[in-house]
Amino acid sequence: MMEPPGAPSDDVVSMDDVIESTQEATQSTQQASQSQPQDSQADQHLWGFLQPCNPALRRIDMWKVKPTYQFGRNTNTGNTVVFPGLKISNVHCTIEWDGREDPHSVVTVHDKSSNGTFINGHRIGRGQYGILREGNEIAFGTPTPQENPMDDYRFLFRLTAGGPPATGFYKEYDVGLQLGKGTFASVYKAIHKESGQWYAVKIIDLTKVKTPVETDENGRPKSKSQSFAREIMILESLQHKNICQLKEAFFQTEFKTINLVLELVEGGDLLDYILKRGGLMEEEAQHIAYQMCDALAYIHSRGIAHRDLKPENVLLTKDSPPVVKVADFGLAKAVDSLTMLRTMCGTPSYLAPEVVSQSQGREGYDQIVDSWSVGVIVFSMLTNTSPFIEDENLDLMRRILQRQVDWRTLHNANVSRLAVDFVTRLLEIDPIHRMTLNDARFDPWMEQYTSTYGFQPNTPSQEAKLEPQPSEQIPIPGAFPSGAGRTSDRLLRRRSHVITNAAENNEELPQPSQEMIAN
Repeated sequence: MMEPPGAPSDDVVSMDDVIESTQEATQSTQQASQSQPQDSQADQHLWGFLQPCNPALRRIDMWKVKPTYQFGRNTNTGNTVVFPGLKISNVHCTIEWDGREDPHSVVTVHDKSSNGTFINGHRIGRGQYGILREGNEIAFGTPTPQENPMDDYRFLFRLTAGGPPATGFYKEYDVGLQLGKGTFASVYKAIHKESGQWYAVKIIDLTKVKTPVETDENGRPKSKSQSFAREIMILESLQHKNICQLKEAFFQTEFKTINLVLELVEGGDLLDYILKRGGLMEEEAQHIAYQMCDALAYIHSRGIAHRDLKPENVLLTKDSPPVVKVADFGLAKAVDSLTMLRTMCGTPSYLAPEVVSQSQGREGYDQIVDSWSVGVIVFSMLTNTSPFIEDENLDLMRRILQRQVDWRTLHNANVSRLAVDFVTRLLEIDPIHRMTLNDARFDPWMEQYTSTYGFQPNTPSQEAKLEPQPSEQIPIPGAFPSGAGRTSDRLLRRRSHVITNAAENNEELPQPSQEMIAN
């Protein structure tokens, strides 16, 4: 009988051993690593282990009696662990522990691959070495999630040789499977060791943050005056049923990460919700749009703007109908501005015209750019497509300034006149005349929804409200009924997939203009 992965044996650990098994021993190991805090006593024989980001794989243990593990595709080249993926080299890499059992313990990775070995998304480089630290993500072949789980070899490294963490995030939380991955951060399911409460932890690459943050011995900011620390503290104070609650933040400078502990929302995101249904019924779109507007009006009243709102940032609960939880407030401001702009250009539909306009800087328009993003999202919910007809051969600035809204597609979705008017007010090119999200809650389309379902805004506006108009259906012969599997050439795309595909195919993404950078 083959011993568990990583056991002190000359046997090769094959894919059958790494794939989650039905054997009792495998089940108990997998369940222990995913459903409860890690038992340090049970792992005393290990110097570390690899916790899979892919639920189809199981944990790989690395035993103290075997300080070096070799990974690769070939079963005949001395590999300790065999991954059969097409992007895995015959001998891909080695991971080696220095044998120390104290806080100064060091683990190194020697990359021998063609397609790359990645630590926190950064390629080590063939023939080069990298240090693998506690809590780092290591990826073999590609650092991004793959549709085929047998091509997805991403793991979270846990170092046990140095003893249990004395301070910081890993002292209080244990990390399970990966929930998602973006350009700046990865999200994992995490359990609070003392209470047993589950959360989501967003682990942000500290190198992408504008300003370093000085921390105390527990990973908390020393000074409230530091800009990013101040942003985090403001976000922690937000209390709204449609905002993904930030519980606390840890600045793990030794791991070069910021760990944000967030409310766990397990119903997926709005992009998947739209795509799986081929667009939404108008009533569903109203239900989600109202909650988005209410959440954003609330944060705007606190002087905060989102700046990077897209369907991936709108999380949903498992309820029917779902409760909206808007996430990632402040990230666009916290992350290095040029890096953030380059990323946002991956899905330029959500960029308001004034962001790229030469005539206006973004000063004073931060909150109204969220209105544009909501307009794009509502259009996408109602039509299952992007709103814009645009020439992708143009540079980004001209592409955005010359694009046209495809209003006929919205009309063909057979939605009410009130819905069309609502989207029109949000997709107003001039930010001065664009509807605010506070006013959006009192738009006739929203009032039609609130009068039906009895919702009341959380922060009532004192401004005059628009007079409701009778809801009219726009008759278009042969139009799809609302939410009936609409298709289009302008497919909705996940930004992380756009960026990943461009990188893998050596394609260049649209770049921010000098005006965008200057602003």
